[in-house]
Amino acid sequence: MAKNNWLISTLIILGLVSVGLSLFVATQTEKQKPGARPLARIELNLGKVFVLRKNLTQKETLTRKSTLFALDSVETGVDGDATMEFDSAYRIRIPENSLITIDEESDRIVLIIKRGDLQVENFGREGSVYISRDGVRWNATDYEMNYKKQTPAETLPDLAPAEPPTTQPTPNIQEGLTSEFIQDTLKTHRGSFFKCYTQLLQKTPGVTGQASITFTIERTGKVNQAEIASSSINDAGFKKCLLEATRRVEFKSFNGDPISTVFPLRFE
Repeated sequence: MAKNNWLISTLIILGLVSVGLSLFVATQTEKQKPGARPLARIELNLGKVFVLRKNLTQKETLTRKSTLFALDSVETGVDGDATMEFDSAYRIRIPENSLITIDEESDRIVLIIKRGDLQVENFGREGSVYISRDGVRWNATDYEMNYKKQTPAETLPDLAPAEPPTTQPTPNIQEGLTSEFIQDTLKTHRGSFFKCYTQLLQKTPGVTGQASITFTIERTGKVNQAEIASSSINDAGFKKCLLEATRRVEFKSFNGDPISTVFPLRFE
């Protein structure tokens, strides 16, 4: 009888060991599947951003951070903005109205631009990240340094430049700055405003709102008299950060009177 009990116990132990080995092998096999390796990290900066899994069949709203795998896509809304970070030290911003798919070829990561654009904010190991657009491929450094973007971004709020001076301008001398130039210049500094909002989210998760900044552009191109005209977010540090970001913007010098303008921003 004792011998039979010993035999049964041995069989049970062998069965448990077999199951454990099977689970271990299955786990290791799953880790080695193509495309299971994390390729990048995506972080929300502002607005609405979505992560589309498995060839655009599953759509997730990005709330803070997430991990991207092969054939995942990132879609930004009309006010959305996000940042991709890679182990190779590359950091790439995805602006509004963009759709970017990430893929892997050998030891290289390929970002496929399906809509909109992207911007390389920090350069990393050369040859580790490539960008494909309209069937043409560049490494990330060449794309940012040499490729001329054909279509400007469209979603920064319209600015409100002051009315042109009533005095008669001097003939043959170009006066002031155009609204389009002011808007394009501010767009190149979007990252500074996003950092203010990201810092605010770390203190107050989920906060949303709007802010309007008034400032004057002097003839030298320097920003002067920057103030918060209105803000639904009553955080002193956040407002101070917005003003500092505004004062760091530099425009080209021009002839004529200084230009007063309003810069509205939405954070959600």
